[in-house]
Amino acid sequence: MADPTTLFLIRHGEIDRPPVYTFDDAVLTNRGADQIHEVALAWAHPIPDMIYCSPLPRSVETASIFAAVFRRPIRTAHDLEEWAATESDVPDYKYKEIERQCWADFNYGNDDGESLHHATDRIVRLLTEIADRHKGRAVMVSGHAILFALLVAYVRGDRATESSKDRIGFGHYAIAEHARDFRFVRDFGP
Repeated sequence: MADPTTLFLIRHGEIDRPPVYTFDDAVLTNRGADQIHEVALAWAHPIPDMIYCSPLPRSVETASIFAAVFRRPIRTAHDLEEWAATESDVPDYKYKEIERQCWADFNYGNDDGESLHHATDRIVRLLTEIADRHKGRAVMVSGHAILFALLVAYVRGDRATESSKDRIGFGHYAIAEHARDFRFVRDFGP
């Protein structure tokens, strides 16, 4: 059997949470950029061949910092884009109400019709494709807590929760391997 593909899954650095309707435009704070730079400089794992990121600025900025330190290329993957309960201009409390409805019913679709069940399928499919493309090598994926929480729950045969998402802090990373299936060799943490 071939060596597994190693996936370094990193949540973007700290952001100032903007209003819901502009959330996709959120960028790293200075502290967030420093967080990621510190992680990159202290990296004690193999250097990834490629760094994938979502098209959202906070994920691109995170990937760019790693790319500069590691001198590796970046590839944007639209399926890494963060899942959101709604894109509507609603107050934060209303967004949280809608999001809790989605957590309660994994088949409840957001504005685009994508449920958390569909988002789980999306992240598993994409990371499987990435792992297959880089068989036996290491890659990094800069992404978002909600998709990573869905992946962890899928791999463990659990159901993701709002609290499992909230436990993945800014700049935290995990290490997964993929041969035929995924397995985590390091849980999310600093």
